[in-house]
Amino acid sequence: MSGSDGSRFGGGFEPVNSCDSLVIETQLSSPKGDVIKKIKVGDILDVTTKKSGGVTVVVVIYQNEIAGGIAAPQLAKLRECIEQGTEYGAKVVAINGGQVRVRIAPK
Repeated sequence: MSGSDGSRFGGGFEPVNSCDSLVIETQLSSPKGDVIKKIKVGDILDVTTKKSGGVTVVVVIYQNEIAGGIAAPQLAKLRECIEQGTEYGAKVVAINGGQVRVRIAPK
């Protein structure tokens, strides 16, 4: 039986497989207005997972309060990396009213 080198994905496309090089730029989903009004561009927020209704979601934390969630194409990989112990920070790169754009990268 022929096999592969252990890659689950096959083919020529090589997805980001190193948690240390995973970087995501996205807007916060479901931003919490009372928390968002406290943050400013340049702040580094914590990124962590949280159980919500039996599902593990990725959230961004500012001073022990949830600022919002993360919804991005790389979300599954980000969640997996966090669960494996990689710590991430979310740098606030833009605020436009209630919309907050962050750049998530390993700490």
